[in-house]
Amino acid sequence: MGKIRHLLLLVLLAFASSSAMAQNNVDALVQNLQTANFNNLLPFWDTQVEVTLLDMVNQKQMSASEANQQLQLFFNKKSILGFEKNAERKVGNTIYVTGKLLSGQNKYSLTLLLQEAKKGVTIVSVRVS
Repeated sequence: MGKIRHLLLLVLLAFASSSAMAQNNVDALVQNLQTANFNNLLPFWDTQVEVTLLDMVNQKQMSASEANQQLQLFFNKKSILGFEKNAERKVGNTIYVTGKLLSGQNKYSLTLLLQEAKKGVTIVSVRVS
């Protein structure tokens, strides 16, 4: 009985530490969006990303660098001043982050689909509407 409790405690600690690491990664990602720091945002992108931006007609598959560049161009074109996170939800290894991109009098909705992996969280989809 003591071994089972010990094993259960170890499993709970491992789960808590992995959740804390994922949360730290999400917080760092959000901070990079808030400060429009695209150099630090680049490592968060998955190798292939689904991108849907306001001006795009269709969703597009892009490489990490292309997705980063397109989001940076959108920020510059729309004079985005910051990002305000509204919600974050985790389902299994998937994390959804939603919020508003702030631009003077305009606000744009941003939805990120993140995947938890061994190296941390990666952005697999970004949508701006």
